[in-house]
Amino acid sequence: MTAGENGAMTPIANPIRVAEAPAPSAIGIPSGSQRIAWSIRDLPELLLSVGSVRPLLVIDTGAVQASGLRPELDELLSPAEVRLFDAFTPNPRCEEVAEAILAAADHDADAVVAIGGGSCLDVAKVAAMGARAPEHAHAIARGEAKPPQDTLPIIAAPTTAGTGSEATHFAAVYIGERKVSIGDPRMRPGSVILDVALHLSMPAMLAAQTGCDALGQALESIWAVGSTPASIQSATAAAERIVPSLAPSVTTGEIDARREMMVGAHLAGRAIDISKTTAAHALSYQLTQRFGIAHGHAVALTLGHIGAWNAGAFGDDCIDPRGPADVRDRVSLAASLLGVSPEGMPGAVRALLSKIGLPTTLKEAGVDAGAIADMASRVDPVRLSNNPRRFTGEELEALLHRAYNGD
Repeated sequence: MTAGENGAMTPIANPIRVAEAPAPSAIGIPSGSQRIAWSIRDLPELLLSVGSVRPLLVIDTGAVQASGLRPELDELLSPAEVRLFDAFTPNPRCEEVAEAILAAADHDADAVVAIGGGSCLDVAKVAAMGARAPEHAHAIARGEAKPPQDTLPIIAAPTTAGTGSEATHFAAVYIGERKVSIGDPRMRPGSVILDVALHLSMPAMLAAQTGCDALGQALESIWAVGSTPASIQSATAAAERIVPSLAPSVTTGEIDARREMMVGAHLAGRAIDISKTTAAHALSYQLTQRFGIAHGHAVALTLGHIGAWNAGAFGDDCIDPRGPADVRDRVSLAASLLGVSPEGMPGAVRALLSKIGLPTTLKEAGVDAGAIADMASRVDPVRLSNNPRRFTGEELEALLHRAYNGD
């Protein structure tokens, strides 16, 4: 049974147990509605705080076992009556999510604990929302219904630094090949455990792919139509951590870089929880579905080109009501976090991809040039509407060709 994202490279050994990992004293996460803990050892206290004695544990078994923390986790949960659910795959199918809902209901769960990557956390969040309405499990899992009851409390501990799902109120579920985003404020976890010990064994390839997702979320959130001063603050703080830490997180796996990526991804999640994502994410889904490119990598392959495009916003093609000058200022901010001007963003992102061992262009990633026109015609219009500069079909196709050739 697979439960969570898998990386292709050999896991980096985890030489530091929880007790030895230095606790961050001044992380700089702004206060909010979520309770943040820094160690998996805080789990019993978090369960106590929500009155839970019968949690459903949604777990990425492989990631937790690789961390070496599974025996400790079992001990921490031993006072509670726990039911484990790990029957899901990366990019979880609606049928798997419905089974998680039914498992929570059958167990009469009073909370949901999620320990894993973005897929794991998304499954757990929908399970928590639907647990008290199991008769509607399949409709809830398909995003076609929302129960009137309150959700179960959610405690989320990410093992990858990418999706920021522990900070958001939405979850991704797949119906066949179609991705559905389910959103509800009740799905935002009330408690989050950011424990670097859960990240140290993450395979290098997975660190690269998920780190690209976090970078994309941070930069896109800055220029998104839905951005606010609060989301821009979180996104900027995220990028300030992610940009210098992504490469060492992948190439050495050392603890400081992994911690910075963990916190940066969480902050990026906070940002997109407000702003949502833009054109780079809209384009990424077809790259993943058609060509098997990992989601974060797919985002990064067009990210720099989208930034450079948005920097050219003028009167008629500007969607953002704050106007083209404001858009250009925010794109300039995003570019500065990469250390370049807006026109230098494509090259900066390609250089970063090269450092972390990922293909830098659509051509290198195996995209069929003959599919570009069709891809341009099928992009998710909702996410394009959150991009501050409007595209025509021809302009979007031309951008994809630039990303293909590395122009």
